[in-house]
Amino acid sequence: MRKLLFIICLFISIIAQAQPDFNVQVRVTDNQIEITDRSIFRRLEQDIKTFISNQKWCSDKVMPNELFDLSIEIIPSAYDQTSGAITAVAMIQCRRPVYGSNYNTILLNFRDENFNFTYLDQQRFDYIDGQYGTEITGLLAFYCYYALGLDYDSFSPEGGTPYFNKSAQILSLAQAKGAGAGWTAFGRNLRTRYNLIDNILNERFRPIRTAYYIYHRKGMDVFQKKPLEARKQIFKALEEVKKVYTIAPNTVMLLLFFDAKRDELINIYKGSTAIEKPKAVDLLSEVDISNATKYEAITQAK
Repeated sequence: MRKLLFIICLFISIIAQAQPDFNVQVRVTDNQIEITDRSIFRRLEQDIKTFISNQKWCSDKVMPNELFDLSIEIIPSAYDQTSGAITAVAMIQCRRPVYGSNYNTILLNFRDENFNFTYLDQQRFDYIDGQYGTEITGLLAFYCYYALGLDYDSFSPEGGTPYFNKSAQILSLAQAKGAGAGWTAFGRNLRTRYNLIDNILNERFRPIRTAYYIYHRKGMDVFQKKPLEARKQIFKALEEVKKVYTIAPNTVMLLLFFDAKRDELINIYKGSTAIEKPKAVDLLSEVDISNATKYEAITQAK
């Protein structure tokens, strides 16, 4: 009997350990690559998905209905069949469910212009915490932890700090290895992994992390039952965002926030009152000035 109980407990333990943290979708859009046999890219898709699913990223136990939603689209522009070197852009998106609804809200919608790595057929995807590993595992680990950081920030004030620190550690390890574009402080493009970490952990930009919490926990999560109160809280979140705009109007954190939230905000305030609409449009047009014309749809909605 004891032996049977031991086997059952061991089986349950193995199942628990195998439970993934992420519900991950991976796509390699390879239409720019001139190659006859594209099966290498299908294997890459599967290897990435298996790597993320088999790794324990989160310190908390994640139930099957609580999986973190992550999608990765890799768009190669060059591929060397001999060395396996891939030059690519990647679209990273993560979402989290809104309480009391079937709606998932976008937390991260990021275009990485320097998602470059080497991949050979039957390559091992080994990753050890505290080590950089290979380019591809470093990139994937960085974004898995960053996605977790944003998710935890949305549930508790600055709750994602441990995961952002993990991404920061990977950044430091990549720099020590002499990793290239995207990992360093220099470059004309603001949308780099360096800036993602530098900004999110920068004391000057703390209000935007406060905004993530207010927006999601006090706004979106009560929207179903209290839409008016939810919109008031979302407006408070936008006022926190404005604090960052005032001191650093070109920071990547503003780009990150509005790339994820712009369409959602338009839909939210389309259904608001006549008093709310102009206030929302004025604030949104100020802090996301390059997209000001898009917010006119709010006042035009009946």
